[in-house]
Amino acid sequence: MSVNRTPEEAAAFRAEVAQAVETLMPELRTRLFEEFQQNASGSGGGGTPVTISGWLQKFGKEKPRSFSSANTPVDAENWIAHIEKIFEVLDCGDEFKARLASYKLEGDALNWWKAYKQAKDDTFIANMTWADFRGVFYTQYFPLAEQQKFEREYHTIRQGDHETTTEFMKRFLRLAGFLGAKAGTQEEQASHFKWGLKEWILDGIVNTEFTDVAQVANAGRNIELLRERNRENKRNRDGDRIRSAVAPTQNNAPRVQDQRYNDRRNDNRQNYGRDRGQQTNRNTGKQCYKETGACFLCGSLEHRVRDCPKNDGRGDGRQPPNRGRVFALTRDQAATSSVMVIGRV
Repeated sequence: MSVNRTPEEAAAFRAEVAQAVETLMPELRTRLFEEFQQNASGSGGGGTPVTISGWLQKFGKEKPRSFSSANTPVDAENWIAHIEKIFEVLDCGDEFKARLASYKLEGDALNWWKAYKQAKDDTFIANMTWADFRGVFYTQYFPLAEQQKFEREYHTIRQGDHETTTEFMKRFLRLAGFLGAKAGTQEEQASHFKWGLKEWILDGIVNTEFTDVAQVANAGRNIELLRERNRENKRNRDGDRIRSAVAPTQNNAPRVQDQRYNDRRNDNRQNYGRDRGQQTNRNTGKQCYKETGACFLCGSLEHRVRDCPKNDGRGDGRQPPNRGRVFALTRDQAATSSVMVIGRV
């Protein structure tokens, strides 16, 4: 059905519509922007959620671990560290962190959280910061006695003899995470960590100021690597000297062995002669002339056996030569002999 309006009525109607649209436009813009952000986060886009539902969707995609109980304070701290790592990746706002973390509480932990919320009003929970949640959570699963124990260990912490700077940093940061604000500022933690290093590492950085623990650990690790390299170079130099000293000895080994062989032969000969002399003594009961150098025939020390007056040719053990009979015959025997003697006179 058509409505007949006068020109004046039509103009007034258009003016009213324009006024209504202008009034609703800011609200429409806000709604459209929120829907766009939620759609972007839900479809894997890079938009930042502005509502808890949008953050919950992104938080769930990271598959955060649930928490029901803790056998030791370390278990509770590990879960908090796991959740904080996800918050850092998502760049989550602080106003959503407590509600997102409490969403992963289960079992005994969930029962404890429900009782805690009942004791508080809704406004407190809605405005709860992440620092507040950590404090309440650690009070429940990190008793005061344990906190004091870790606090004492933190203030007396020192690098172990067989502990690298990197390993020491991990242990240090674990304790600092337990203590929270009690561990001090980044600069204070860096100073405390530096003075806990081994003395030979501290000597190289004692006059250097650092702004965080990571800087101290990097400087300390460089000193460790430099020391390891110097030790390796020293081992190589010592090995070269040993090899150069052993090589000539190995080359002279045959000569040394030959000399030892000759020495043994000479010793054997001397022992053999001494044994023979000793045997003569045992057999004859007399002094061995070979040992004294005396004449074998008469025992005199003034001459040798070859010059001995008693030597008739038998002293050397040989038979004397036969004399010609011509010198043994007389003139009468030769005249009466029937044997013809031929020769020159």
